[in-house]
Amino acid sequence: MNKKSSLKKLRMSTITAFRWYLALTFFIYGMAKIYPGQFSTGDFIFDSTKDSAMQLAWHFFGYSHTYNLFIAFGELTAALLLLIPRTATLGNIIYLPITVNITILNYCFGIPALGISSVLTLMSISLLLFEYKKLRMIFLANPVIGKESIQPKKIKKQVNIN
Repeated sequence: MNKKSSLKKLRMSTITAFRWYLALTFFIYGMAKIYPGQFSTGDFIFDSTKDSAMQLAWHFFGYSHTYNLFIAFGELTAALLLLIPRTATLGNIIYLPITVNITILNYCFGIPALGISSVLTLMSISLLLFEYKKLRMIFLANPVIGKESIQPKKIKKQVNIN
């Protein structure tokens, strides 16, 4: 086996492993928001001298069941798209802003899942970098105009004025 094919297999294996790991993680987190519910629900009193910023964040996110379902839907959609090879890039484009938001929340509110969310963010960025050529063609490259373009036929109409 030559070096080029080994590198290609390593690249494809890494991409597949990252996709599956990201999808599995978001599938678990998405389902946790639906049942039994990841965030605290119900009435709460926040005492800033005793309660942590994480408790405030958890009560805030748990306040609206609809918002929980919205977050869960985004995570589950990204996870499902990542599992299908043809839609994996779109799934990762959806995944990245969600995981960046989670990482920033974890950092700002002292949530202990900062390590895993940072790893997920870096894996998502890595996947986008692996797809750089494809994304560049879609978003940055000028569209290719074929040599044979359809030209409208010029019809000469004669008008007789008497």
